[in-house]
Amino acid sequence: MTIVFFGTSDRSAPILESLNSNFSLKLCITKDDVVVGRHQTTKETGVKSWAKQNGITFYPIKTNLKDEAEIVTEHIKSTGAELGVVADFGFIVPESILAAFPKGLINVHFSLLPKYRGASPVQHTILNGDQLTGITYQLMEKSLDTGPVLHQTEYKFNFTETSGELYTTLFALAAKELPKVIVDYTSGKLTPRKQNESEVSYTYSPTHPKTTYIYKEDARISWNKPVGDIERELRAYNPWPISWTSLNELVAAGTKVAGLTNLKRSADAIKTVKIYSAQPVEGKLHIERIQVEGGKVLTWQEFANGYLV
Repeated sequence: MTIVFFGTSDRSAPILESLNSNFSLKLCITKDDVVVGRHQTTKETGVKSWAKQNGITFYPIKTNLKDEAEIVTEHIKSTGAELGVVADFGFIVPESILAAFPKGLINVHFSLLPKYRGASPVQHTILNGDQLTGITYQLMEKSLDTGPVLHQTEYKFNFTETSGELYTTLFALAAKELPKVIVDYTSGKLTPRKQNESEVSYTYSPTHPKTTYIYKEDARISWNKPVGDIERELRAYNPWPISWTSLNELVAAGTKVAGLTNLKRSADAIKTVKIYSAQPVEGKLHIERIQVEGGKVLTWQEFANGYLV
C-alpha cells in the first residue's frame, strides 16, 4: 500500500521508520524551514531531515496548507497513494486534500478522544494530573479531531515524565501499533465509531484561549498556585517553552521554594529565570535545574552560590 505522511517534529521518526518498513512511503508533507535564535539559524523540520536521509520525496508548506492545497493534492495524486497518515502536523487539512485519499487520512492523536482535542493533549494530561492517557487512531474530518475512531490504546504513566518524555513514549508505541491499525482498517476488520460529543474537551491555551497551542506566556509561573500544580507545569512545559519567572518573583515565593534567601545582586532581580526541573517535598518546591537569563543551566547549589545570600 502506498502512503503519504503529514508531520513536522523529529519525534515522528519512529512512525516514519515503521511506515517505510511496512508499506510504500512515497511522500512527506511538512512545514517549511524556520529561522530561529539570536544568530538567525535556519532550521528544518525533523520530518524533512528524515525524508532527505532516507530518499523520500517531501513537500514543505511555505505559507499555509489551505493556500497550497492544490499543489499538495497534485503531489499526492502523483504518488497513487490510497491512504494518508498524520501525526504532530500543526495544520488543519482541507477537504480537497482529504478527498485525494481513497481510503482517507488516519490521524494519530495522543489522547483518548474526545478528551483533549487540539494541539497539546500531552501537556494538558500532565497539567490536569490525569492518571491515564493514550493514543487514538481516527479518520480525519475537516473539523479539529472530530473524526470517527478506529482504535484506542490506553497508557498509564508514572507522574514523573515531562511532556517531551511522554511524547517520546507514545510515539514509539504508535509506531508499533500503526501497521496493524492500517491493515485492519483497510481490510474491513475495524469499524469506525463516532465520538461521544457529550465528553468533548479541548486543549485551549490559558493566555490565547481561541487556540489549542502552547505559548510562552502560558508557562509563566503563578506562585499563588499550590506547589503540586506548579510542579506539574514544570513537567508539562518541558522541553518547551520551559516554566519561567523573574529572580525577584522567585525570591518573593520563598515560602514555596526550599532554600531561598535574598539576592546577592539586586540589579539582576528583573532577569528571567527558567526552571527545568524540581520536586515537591513537604509542601515546598525543591528546584533541581535552573537557568538565569543569559546564563547556562545550573544545579540548585550552583545557582545558590552565585545568586543568593
